[in-house]
Amino acid sequence: MSTGSMGTRERRRLPDDFEEDPRYRVSVKEAWIVLAYWLVFTVVVTGVAWVLGGNRSADEITFVLGFPAWFFWSGIVASLALSIVPIFLVRSFFTEVPLAEDPGAEAHGRGGAES
Repeated sequence: MSTGSMGTRERRRLPDDFEEDPRYRVSVKEAWIVLAYWLVFTVVVTGVAWVLGGNRSADEITFVLGFPAWFFWSGIVASLALSIVPIFLVRSFFTEVPLAEDPGAEAHGRGGAES
């Protein structure tokens, strides 16, 4: 069995002068919010479709505006309704962070694209 440079249970020791970038903490929090939203969106849309159309024969399916009811209520209505939620999430929980390593770098011409 090869030991490699790092075992599966070992963690790399960080240098004493290592300072974690606060943007990482913000991005991890926002990633969890997006993952939770995606999970809720998927469960709701799939659940509505399954309740209205699952295990039904073609004769039992009803139609709304020319669409099968399961598709209309899950694919159109639920998707449109749940598409408003990200606006609230972004305005309430997301933080604008500078992309430059040094926030003052762009003002001094050291950040961004070369001109």
